[in-house]
Parts: sequence; structure tokens; C-alpha cells
Amino acid sequence: MGHGPAGRLTGRPVLITGAESGIGRAMAERCAAEGACVAIGALQADLGEGVAAVIRGNGGRALCIRTDTRDQASVDDAIGRTVEEYGPLYGIVANAGITAVLTPFVDLERDDWDRVIATDLTGTFLALQAGARRLVAQGTGGCMIATGSSTAIRPGVGRIAYVAAKAGVHHMVKALALELAADGIRVNGIAPGLTATPTTLGKDGYIADGLRIVPLGETVDAEELGALTAFMLSDDARHMTGSVVVLDAGRTAD
Repeated sequence: MGHGPAGRLTGRPVLITGAESGIGRAMAERCAAEGACVAIGALQADLGEGVAAVIRGNGGRALCIRTDTRDQASVDDAIGRTVEEYGPLYGIVANAGITAVLTPFVDLERDDWDRVIATDLTGTFLALQAGARRLVAQGTGGCMIATGSSTAIRPGVGRIAYVAAKAGVHHMVKALALELAADGIRVNGIAPGLTATPTTLGKDGYIADGLRIVPLGETVDAEELGALTAFMLSDDARHMTGSVVVLDAGRTAD
């Protein structure tokens, strides 16, 4: 299990949405390795159960909760079950999201726009709101993180719905950091660059095309984002709030 400072998140209940694969899985595995009690909010529960089993096999604590972040009742249930299993909530990572097929703006169908906004923006709102309600009611403080994107800073062509949704996420965390500071709740965002995940690796030519504008010429490792998440949740970042931390191999440097 030995990653990062030993026990940095020991005993802290954390719900991570979209944790069944890719970046979310790396977040869950790293947080568990640093002692967190991880609830894996997974739309694909079979994959989420597999991640939980791996974490438990490595000596960590994890359970999988089927979670559809587009549905408020599902998100509320995930929060409730996390607390029932582990005790008072410490943190939530609103990571669940989808990408979309590259589509010129003038050809984008309303249904496709709605699908991306519902998952990447409204879903993030619902997860953060459910987490905030619980943390405020507990009076314990805590930490919330949302996954944004470097494309919200340096947009790409043909991704208008995704860019709009992730830009909304970036500003949501800044506004919430101000609103929730009096309750001792820190709120931050992570803006990943081009990351090697099953989704990106499965798209023919996607990585090669994206790397053309990445100064370091390499993809970000999901494990790097997991390490960043664990740091941001920990007391080592106890005064970090209202920040959107970019980890993108230089993609947005100019």
C-alpha cells in the first residue's frame, strides 16, 4: 500500500464518483493507500466492485455503491451509505464525467449537448451539493474536490459542450470555496491534461493528435492525478481552497 506519507488520510471517509476506471480509479486506489475509507461511486457497479476488491486485497477499506450522479436520489443514497458504513463524511471527489464525439458547433444536436451538461456539470453540482449538505449538517468541516479539464482553460475544437461544462465546474468550485469557508469546508478543482486512460487509449489516434500541443510530449499518468487528489484532501493542503490545480504536461502553459 505504501504511497505518500503513511496514514495521511487514515480513517477519513471519502466518496469518489466515477471511480470504477481511469482517473477515478487511480484517485480511489491512492486515497485508500494513504488510509482513507473509500466509497466508490460507480455507474458501472461491476467495474466498481472490482476496484473495491483490489483495494481490499491490498489491505485498504473500500466499498462500491452504484451511483448515477445525474439523479439526486442516487447521489443522496451514496452519501448516506458512505456515512452508514464509515461514519461522518470527510470528503467527496466529484469526478464522474463523460466525453463526447468531436462535433462542429453548427452540427451539435440538442440531445448531445444536454447529455454532456447533465453529466459533467449538473452531475458535479448534485454530488457537491449532497456532500456540502452533509458536511454542513455534521459541523465537522471537510474537503470537496471536482474534476475539471485543461480544455476549459485552453479549449479544443469540436468540444463545445464539454468545454462549457468543465468551465462551469472550475467556477463552481471557486464560488463554493467562498460560500463554504465559514463552515470549514475546503473546495478545490483539478484540471487534468491529456491522460492515459482506457477511454483515451481506446480512441484511435486520439493520444497522438492531442500530444501535438503538449510541450512535454507525454500524457499525464492517472496515478499522478491520484497522488494530487490525496494531497489536496490531506492536512498537508489545509489552507488550499478555491484553487483549480492544473496537471497537464504544459498544455495550457501558453
